[in-house]
Amino acid sequence: MCKLFHKLILFIASKASLRLVVIFSMAPFAAAAYSQALSDSENLIFEITLPTDNSIELSTTDGADREENMALFESIELYQDSINNLQLTTNDPYNFELLEQYTSLGDAYKSLGQHETAISNYDNAIQISKIQGGLFNLEQLPLLEKIIQSYLALGDMENATIWHEYSHYLHLENYNAADPEMVEATFTLTQWYISNFFRSNFQSPSQNLQMVDDMISRQPRGTAGMVEDQDIMQQFLANPNQAQFENILNGNIRDINPRDIEHPLLLRVGSIYEELQRKIYAAEEPDIGSIVQTARRIAELSFVTKQEMDFERQHTNFNMNYTNTREQAYRNSQQRMDQSYDSGRNALQYIITLLKNIEARPRFLASALIELGDWHLAYGKIPAAEDSYKEAYAVMQDMGISIEAADQAFNGRVPYQIPRMATHMFTRRSAGISNSARLNYQGYFDVSFTIDGQGNADNISLLASSMNHDEDENEEDESWRIHNLIKSSLRLAKFRPYFNNQTLVSPGQINLRYYYAYAD
Repeated sequence: MCKLFHKLILFIASKASLRLVVIFSMAPFAAAAYSQALSDSENLIFEITLPTDNSIELSTTDGADREENMALFESIELYQDSINNLQLTTNDPYNFELLEQYTSLGDAYKSLGQHETAISNYDNAIQISKIQGGLFNLEQLPLLEKIIQSYLALGDMENATIWHEYSHYLHLENYNAADPEMVEATFTLTQWYISNFFRSNFQSPSQNLQMVDDMISRQPRGTAGMVEDQDIMQQFLANPNQAQFENILNGNIRDINPRDIEHPLLLRVGSIYEELQRKIYAAEEPDIGSIVQTARRIAELSFVTKQEMDFERQHTNFNMNYTNTREQAYRNSQQRMDQSYDSGRNALQYIITLLKNIEARPRFLASALIELGDWHLAYGKIPAAEDSYKEAYAVMQDMGISIEAADQAFNGRVPYQIPRMATHMFTRRSAGISNSARLNYQGYFDVSFTIDGQGNADNISLLASSMNHDEDENEEDESWRIHNLIKSSLRLAKFRPYFNNQTLVSPGQINLRYYYAYAD
């Protein structure tokens, strides 16, 4: 989970004593705030199926929609009349019956896309909930989620963040820090921070790392200031070594420190996990599930570094204030990649050791071993991946499951993008919306590509689309943009190849359908 340069120290424990510690650099949190149109790529979400799977219906604008809107307008009138009557008859602006009325009124406005009015009504409902149930009552949580989704639809990340943090605060007022409910609320908050990072960086319309531009503007430097340490930089580029890397990491080379190089949102997530781990292990009876999930989150955050590095290499940043700087040298160094790999590997290996020590169910252990194998594979560590997969198969065989059945269990109809615990681009997770949120799918693209035995996608081509598409269309065309975003994300992705007799094999040609929607 940690950023690459953060140290992960794992004390592998016995059944009686378990401890996992992460040390992070601290940085002040600065929420990213911006607004965008609903058609921007920040909001784009893909649902991936087989072309033969017709379970997803496309959004329409026929007469049924008009009838539904008319019904919503009528219900708004009824809810407003009911609110006025209740206020007059009870002379109580905080009457408990008003809570349901304001909530329903907010839902109606939200369905019509009038999100600012919806938020106002949800906020009224929250105020009544506080009066009736206490300032910190958890009955507010569904209302908070509705407000967050409306702010997302408005493209207001700053206010969405404020309400996410308020939801986390309510949990803090109701639970102990190590309670499973509190741990889950913490994961929800950190996932939002990561989603916010994805939307403003990997999914930005410019397809550049906005954090790189922001990093330079935060601490501008003239060319003359760089020349003084030019020899150090050139030596590092020519023959980077651990001592030089640590000097950059620790800020011993002038003007370089982690806060210049790592995104504040991710540093914030790292510090939250550090504190969470401390509290979980300080509990009288540490929850094993919370320990395992925290370790998986550690790996997720670690993987973001690899995603940054891969993205930066594919989408070259031409900012002259960044090119050939020590920041660029550090951000693209092999040491940084190695620390990313080591951090996540140690966290996932810790889960395996823990599960063995507590004699967990074999299927949990097999799943953890597959996840570790996927981690190795995502970084191109093929022998290590094969060792983990073989150990998983051995566990399955001990359970009485044949190799053929295990192959079938691990081979999905739709290839798995790995690592499974990571956030991937243009997904519900990267958009910061729940799996249950309703999406209006606008269309689809059928895409063909191959996956080699090491999980790389190649030979990407468009087969069909729900909209007219021409390879020569200009860059402003929505079809052109979405198709190219699919191709770009596939080039950056790693997929788990298929298993045949517990050996990785290329699945050959893959045909998938990418349904697309915009978070609203």
